[in-house]
Amino acid sequence: MVELYIVRHGETDTNYTGKINGSATDLSLNETGKKQVEHLKEHLNINDFDEIYASPLKRAQETAAILNQDTLEIQTDKRLREINYGSWDGLLADDVHEKYPNCFDENGYLTKNYSDYSQNAETYQSVLDRLQSFINDMSDKGNKKILVVCHGFVTRSFVQLVTETPDIEDILEPINASVTQIKISNKTGRTYLGYYGRLENI
Repeated sequence: MVELYIVRHGETDTNYTGKINGSATDLSLNETGKKQVEHLKEHLNINDFDEIYASPLKRAQETAAILNQDTLEIQTDKRLREINYGSWDGLLADDVHEKYPNCFDENGYLTKNYSDYSQNAETYQSVLDRLQSFINDMSDKGNKKILVVCHGFVTRSFVQLVTETPDIEDILEPINASVTQIKISNKTGRTYLGYYGRLENI
């Protein structure tokens, strides 16, 4: 089995202030975010991993660097970047909700029809397609343990693919600096969800 340990980056100021935080919002971790990742580092032994991949965005790169401790080469993969929310990226979610309430579910997450209203927005299907490509590549890795540092919506999308959940609205966002484990069969390519949003006992 290939084991993927998918880490959501630590907190940024856009997370803290309730802004829409996609790939066009490329902020560093805030102090809380750094502390969250340091906490995770205490429960994760980087020497147990064979490879590490990270989104190109600053918040993911910084998270990966803290966890990696200069042990492995951090391989940047643009397929792991957060969804691009287009013209809504960086706006206060409450302000957008006031104008487009039909684009939010009851948990305050954007629904897939949002891309009909936000200019230059990436569709949910586009994210699924690039993540499926990443999973396909990882399935050829043998029996490796691989750390994958990415984002909230991307993590939800990984889980949607693995569990074949029809609607991503059924998957709540993992908290910052948490870990989700996915396993991929070397023989069949079948994927399995080990756990979701764990903070300790990685």
